[in-house]
Amino acid sequence: MEGKELKIKDGIIGLIVGDSLGVPVEFTDRSQLDANPVRNMREYGIHWQPKGTWSDDSSLTLCLIDALLDGYSIERLAEKFVKWHRDGYLTPYGEVFDVGITTSGAITKLRVGCAKPWESGMNDEYSNGNGSLMRILPLAYVLCDKSIRERRGMIEEVSSITHRHRRSVLACEIYIEFVINLLSGMGKLRAYEKTRSDIMAEYSLDKELEHYNRVIMEDISVYDRREIQSSGYVVSTLEASLWCFMNRDNYKDAVLEAVNLGDDTDTVASIAGGMAGIYYGIKSIPSEWVEQIAKIEEIKSMLDRFEASVGRIKNSVR
Repeated sequence: MEGKELKIKDGIIGLIVGDSLGVPVEFTDRSQLDANPVRNMREYGIHWQPKGTWSDDSSLTLCLIDALLDGYSIERLAEKFVKWHRDGYLTPYGEVFDVGITTSGAITKLRVGCAKPWESGMNDEYSNGNGSLMRILPLAYVLCDKSIRERRGMIEEVSSITHRHRRSVLACEIYIEFVINLLSGMGKLRAYEKTRSDIMAEYSLDKELEHYNRVIMEDISVYDRREIQSSGYVVSTLEASLWCFMNRDNYKDAVLEAVNLGDDTDTVASIAGGMAGIYYGIKSIPSEWVEQIAKIEEIKSMLDRFEASVGRIKNSVR
């Protein structure tokens, strides 16, 4: 795939818009949103931020892009994460207002120099939040020409900076496979079928795969909304974002469905938004939402640089 075909702005701006829609109502109960659903960008809310403010989901995604601009290096990525955590780098207003416990703990280890980047993430079963899944999307653009087996090492490293448990890594691998299938031009049903088939073939001996039965062995899209959880648990987040994307036929409805599931609204909407942006295209994202995004021109400039560098970045991937 050539850089201009990769739908970089479509996916990344789709992610950031979804994130920004979800920020004001993060942790809100589904029943409250059923009574007063989000229909457009809101301001203030739970984090008391202006309209169009994005969270750590987008910041760490942009950190990954920024690190990739000079070729893949896990050490450089770790430096970007530390700069974000310490200095508010690549945030809307120069400060971090939202960060997960597992992510913060891992980056703190890096800040004090007591862990290597690929070993800094927690690897116990209780450290399977969605903090690496939410930021992994840029890897799809640089790994799309690799085989599923060749992709594994880089995805594992990038996840492991904050989330090293196999369950978290596997969620990232499933998501990247699905996104790459969408980038290849497949319809969403075909992309999902191929993802399920390829994951079952490649990871059949992985004991963690059983946690993704509803996504891989079954069809998550046929579940009822009441059966979809939207918490920060990585399995639930992947299920919810895929369910929203598969069950809606345009960008706007997919991300609003994600936000209105409640709970971890920004992350579910950002992941669903990345997929929907790629699939439906940037023109499908309401222009008023894009215009309200904090630092949107700076973001577009970074994405232009990323698009121009994709070929060189691919060559740096071992």
